[in-house]
Amino acid sequence: MFYRLQLPFSVLSRVARGGAWGVLVVLAGQPLSAQMVLPAPMIEPLLPAALRAEDPSSRNSALRAGSVSHPGATRPPAPTTPFTYGRLALYPRVSASFSYSEGILSEVGRPTNSYISSVSAGFRFDAGRNWALDYGTGWTLYSSRRFKNSPNHNFNFSGALPPLGSWEAGFSQGYSYARAPRIETGRQTERQTVTTSGSFARPLGTKLTFQSSLSQSLSFISASPDSYSWSSSNALQYRLGQSASVGGSVGVSYVDVNPGVNMAAVTASGNFAWAVSPRLTMSASAGTDYRWIFSRGVKSPTTPVFQLGGSYQLFDHTSFNASASRSISPSSFRNQLLDGTSWTLGFGQRLLGVIQISGSVGGQISGYKASRLGVEAGRKDDSYVYSLNAGTTVLRRISLSVGFSATDNSSNRRGYGFNSRTYSVQGGFGF
Repeated sequence: MFYRLQLPFSVLSRVARGGAWGVLVVLAGQPLSAQMVLPAPMIEPLLPAALRAEDPSSRNSALRAGSVSHPGATRPPAPTTPFTYGRLALYPRVSASFSYSEGILSEVGRPTNSYISSVSAGFRFDAGRNWALDYGTGWTLYSSRRFKNSPNHNFNFSGALPPLGSWEAGFSQGYSYARAPRIETGRQTERQTVTTSGSFARPLGTKLTFQSSLSQSLSFISASPDSYSWSSSNALQYRLGQSASVGGSVGVSYVDVNPGVNMAAVTASGNFAWAVSPRLTMSASAGTDYRWIFSRGVKSPTTPVFQLGGSYQLFDHTSFNASASRSISPSSFRNQLLDGTSWTLGFGQRLLGVIQISGSVGGQISGYKASRLGVEAGRKDDSYVYSLNAGTTVLRRISLSVGFSATDNSSNRRGYGFNSRTYSVQGGFGF
């Protein structure tokens, strides 16, 4: 089932607040339709995508002096597809899933059970090895009338620009739309995000590299303030031998919250990455977030922040990964900040040569702080998420999987605590 990607006029008018970059977002999102959305998880992942385990070989390549990772710039050789023309290639895909969930919040204080059916379709379009356009769309149906059936859209256009002298540059444009239950809001929540980013890098000798990035993120959440965020980061990376690097960075950001209190932040941090062996890699980044809240009488917080990650491949088909992070950002509630610390442990195992088993356990502590006098904050959540999945591939193109996940959330605010369980089966076909 296919749906045309359309941005409502209300969203277009809000994107216009982003100025020239906001116009770029709309222009890029209109004619290009790109990435597949698999059935949305009933609860958002606790761990940011940036902290999930990386392939050790890709991390080793990133340690080389003068190298910088751009979206689409280092894509591995693509699988074969009959839809090719010269350097152009199209990879269509479809999938369907059926699940049963119990205990998910349809609204604050109301755990609900529901059967959930999802169908989705999408494609990836590659132009050479450096540019890719990806779009996916889907439809999710709930048996419980307490949830609204909803479409999902996910779009991404990314790639690496031709080198200009010793400079390298990358670009990424994304859009997503989903309506799913969330821990933070305690209900099914509609969310749209529009992201634009650019990265630049230049080697300064054989061991030192300068990296810079600019990004814009626009977030529109139902019954929550709109958020317009702009940020920039500048970093120096120094290679230590062939398998390690150290560096430091300074980032600045500004967030326009409407309605709500605006804020700015400066984050200074240091980082370290080490490929101990072909099977063991680790990385760490730690620093301080200095935040200015533009509201009288509110103390501007200074928050330690960090990101830790590591992976270990015990055998050829057995791997483990671990990660942890802490960050602070505006929450989905008006005039409140969200201070979150999360961790995760995971593993992957191939059985009998054809079945891939993966599992993870993670936790997050979330604290809410007022960004304006008179606002009642103080909510604190303690969440745990467990998942186990098994999948296989048939005839190279057909994927089949079964899964189980559990989420336990305790909160000092009545109605936000819950215990949910989800059992799912999924099948897909794609190139």
